[in-house]
Amino acid sequence: MPTSPATSPSQSSSTLAPTGTSAAPAILVAPYATISVKNHIPVTLELAKPNFNQWEPFFSSLCGKFGLLSHVDGTAKANPTDPAWAIADSYVRGWLLGSAGPDVLGLAAAPNQTARELWVAIKRLFEANKAPRAIFLGHEFHSMTQGDSSINDYAQRMKATADALRDVGRTITDSELVLNFLRGLNPRFAGTADNIADSHPLSDFATAREKLVLKEVRLTNEGTVATQTAFHASCGIACCTISSTTSDGSIADRHGGNNDGSSSGGGQGGGGGRWKKKGRGGSQSRGGHRPPALLVAP
Repeated sequence: MPTSPATSPSQSSSTLAPTGTSAAPAILVAPYATISVKNHIPVTLELAKPNFNQWEPFFSSLCGKFGLLSHVDGTAKANPTDPAWAIADSYVRGWLLGSAGPDVLGLAAAPNQTARELWVAIKRLFEANKAPRAIFLGHEFHSMTQGDSSINDYAQRMKATADALRDVGRTITDSELVLNFLRGLNPRFAGTADNIADSHPLSDFATAREKLVLKEVRLTNEGTVATQTAFHASCGIACCTISSTTSDGSIADRHGGNNDGSSSGGGQGGGGGRWKKKGRGGSQSRGGHRPPALLVAP
């Protein structure tokens, strides 16, 4: 049975043209048309940080997934007359525009650029003035201290500065990073820092950070326990003295009374303990032995 045009496996409704008319031109759809650049490049390229070395691996990986690295590294000649090349180049240029910050695009972007031209302009921004930037970043790196910040915050600042130095051609080795990291620590981590520095071989940066974070947790816990102990001890001392006010406005202090109404000194009288009443006429004792009364003749 012959196959009808409507059911032919070699044809589809999108390619069929009405009878008596010429066929519509084929629509070229790239396999990366639905790519969201933010899902593949979570880092925004910025001059203020700067973070080119952190951003570049994400961008190169995205281009490599679809075989488009030649559009930025210059390994293939540009071919704007080829529709397939032009579409691919537009996507790569769009990824650059979508993953760079306004400060970068304001200096690097221009009308009618190819992806390669935009890439070169962006890279030039981060490679300019390498010598003076290396001096300033080197001073910042070697004078950095932890202060009151946490170990993780301090480690992030140290690593970001080391990455910025790498951007300007000054590579920081891992051992140099570790030793500089230990140098700027808060003095309360001195013991742990000495242990890390004396280890052979020297711990890498990630391991050193993990050891110091663990020490930080222990110190925080010990400080919390000490504070709670001091608080309970002060409460116990404060509760040893009970003060009350009598009906006539004088102050009565009770010392050493027991819960059962007896006095620690064995005194007599109801209520237990020894009460000292302080009023305008001096002090008056109640409980225990009373002094004999004085009789005065008229």
